[in-house]
Amino acid sequence: SHGVLRLVIVIIGEVVTKLDPHIGFLHRGTERLVEEHSYMNAAVFMDRLDYTTVLTQTHAYCLAVEQALAKSRLCIRTQLLRTIFDELSRILNHLLSIATHALDIGTMAML
Repeated sequence: SHGVLRLVIVIIGEVVTKLDPHIGFLHRGTERLVEEHSYMNAAVFMDRLDYTTVLTQTHAYCLAVEQALAKSRLCIRTQLLRTIFDELSRILNHLLSIATHALDIGTMAML
């Protein structure tokens, strides 16, 4: 699965008369799983929330924990590395989206 988009389509003949998109997310029960672990051990569950943005999900969780614990500011190198990997993850996510869309609409020919 590369997306959570469901289209309910009403077709009369060859004409689409109604299109009802259902955009959502996959419920994986992560909140319940995390309740049983410490905040340090819960970080491993964050990369399973969305397989296309593994680093970004974990980064967001780490930031939330760091702010909740009122930790001192991180060194600039750590912040830069996190930002670089977040941006690389974003670019790869866009490329995956374009590639799967092309595959879904049938524009990719098999060699």
